[in-house]
Amino acid sequence: MFEVEIKNLKTKARIGISAQERKKFQKLLITVRFKYLINKTNNLDSIEHLKDYSSIIKFLKLFIEKSQFKSLERLAFECSKTIEEKYKIKKVFISINKTEVAKRYKCESISVSK
Repeated sequence: MFEVEIKNLKTKARIGISAQERKKFQKLLITVRFKYLINKTNNLDSIEHLKDYSSIIKFLKLFIEKSQFKSLERLAFECSKTIEEKYKIKKVFISINKTEVAKRYKCESISVSK
């Protein structure tokens, strides 16, 4: 079993409960972790048997930037569900951090995880 972590992927989204908050893009840091199994060790050098991290990163950035969700909770849920379905991965962990909002409240981070 292999565990993959994509940590602090920088992206942006129009997200927030109020219309005012959704007027402009907000910076987000995304961390994704997932596990997967490869049946045979001789398949470890073949991309057809591995998860394509580059593809997952590109997809996730585009998905988040185009999203219209109001809450981090909904965004985390939808990202996790979509990655599981698209890449046939189970038990995806995702954390979304609103870095700029955290600064306004003088804290290190404000994040939601699923």
